[in-house]
Amino acid sequence: MADFDVAVLDIDGTLLDSNYHHALAWSRAFEQVLERHVPLVALHRAIGLGGDRLVAAVGGDDVERDHGDEIRERWEREYDAMIGETRLFDGATDLLRGLREAGLKVVLASSSIPKHAEHALELLGAEELADAWTTSEDAEESKPDPELLDEALAKVGGGRAVMIGDAVWDVQAAERRGDPTIGLLSGGFGRQELMDAGAAAVYAYPRDLLDAVDEALSVAGSTVR
Repeated sequence: MADFDVAVLDIDGTLLDSNYHHALAWSRAFEQVLERHVPLVALHRAIGLGGDRLVAAVGGDDVERDHGDEIRERWEREYDAMIGETRLFDGATDLLRGLREAGLKVVLASSSIPKHAEHALELLGAEELADAWTTSEDAEESKPDPELLDEALAKVGGGRAVMIGDAVWDVQAAERRGDPTIGLLSGGFGRQELMDAGAAAVYAYPRDLLDAVDEALSVAGSTVR
């Protein structure tokens, strides 16, 4: 097994089945504010970016300038209404246990606003199964900027880290730190997308990664420059 000290895990789309809920909430927010439909597929490809980046990424800089805060407020209300429908992926909590049993500290690197992060952290039993976690309040810059990962590592005193995430933005943020990423398909991004972004290995769901955790960590370790 690779000699990692810390596993840094994304939450939305990685451990929590919420990416499509977010996409729908953003779609409704854009439609309410702009009175035009934004295709869900375009929004899904941007999930994993922070809300501070997503509006411009999908709608353009002019929309961000003129309507960004209002769209984010509408998205928050829409997601609040459906957050109770989100569920953990099979094996999510077992994966956290397995990583700790493998000798790694576990940090949950969420860029969610605190009230949304609290819902996921409660479902995951983070008080028991994680060594630390982040929310949007822990970093000024969201993924793919690596600041959130820097803050996540700082919470456990640093160390050699492996990222586990579902989006190309997770991979890019880790790449900027020089950390390898193990990708999951659970958020709806494709295997080739994740590999092209630089993921060391890709598995379907948390349970699949847990079943191959030694192999996955070894492969990830072999890619560290």
